[in-house]
Amino acid sequence: MISAVDTNILLDIIIPNQSFVKSSLEKLESTARKSKIVICEIVYSELASQFHNQTELNSFLSDTHIEIVWSNKESLFLASRLWLKYREQRPEKIYCPDCGKQIHAVCSHCGSQINLPRRMLNDFIIGSHAITFADLFITRDLGFYKKYFSGIKIL
Repeated sequence: MISAVDTNILLDIIIPNQSFVKSSLEKLESTARKSKIVICEIVYSELASQFHNQTELNSFLSDTHIEIVWSNKESLFLASRLWLKYREQRPEKIYCPDCGKQIHAVCSHCGSQINLPRRMLNDFIIGSHAITFADLFITRDLGFYKKYFSGIKIL
């Protein structure tokens, strides 16, 4: 079995995020006992910001038995298709992720309403990589990945 891990799980442990460090560590450790753990190049680059140099990052990955599996053309193309679908379907309203209240983003200069994409293509590359190369995806972002990546089991 192969499990892909999202950046948020690893950052919870590295930084650590007091709200999630325990649950993220438990998910990662329990999965690692029965599965190979992989990340894609996007997760690798997002993690890199937390290390002084590449040697430290590579040592962390080696010590935790996490391997980089590079995306292929198929997974990258899938990411682009799912991102385009998201862009077409996303609601024009923006909601606070914590309280759920609608937010109106307005330009302070001209007063125009700003509709921002809340998801970057990187999120879709990570999810498409997980679908292509793993049997299980470990993330805290359950709602998003369940909606757009129904083809993979999510923990």
